[in-house]
Amino acid sequence: MGGQLREAFGELVQEAPDGSAYFVGLGRIGVRVEVEAVGEETALVESYSWIAQRVKVSERVADFLVRLNAEMRFTALCIDGEDAIILRNALFPEQLEKAVLARQIELLSVAADRIDQELTERFA
Repeated sequence: MGGQLREAFGELVQEAPDGSAYFVGLGRIGVRVEVEAVGEETALVESYSWIAQRVKVSERVADFLVRLNAEMRFTALCIDGEDAIILRNALFPEQLEKAVLARQIELLSVAADRIDQELTERFA
């Protein structure tokens, strides 16, 4: 996967010191990419961005995210256990062609920047 990312994004790709993930510095926020085991025989390639880091999650913010999430086709908005807002996407390794991975990361980066700006303007 690292080779595909470097072919697509060149110097924008940074590998985690332990080799478990990559960061693609695309857009204002960037995208983290890693492989997650699903059971013993399957894995997912997950891409995600932490967005709206200055926004405190409240009932209003959560309601907005739920409604926005319903409009999204290929990504999902999540709130983790630390109240961080995450925009994420996942692919099965069988779908992992360089062009597909690159397009997914490009689209996620654009969406992350747009949603981050909207959330920050409305709620920060």
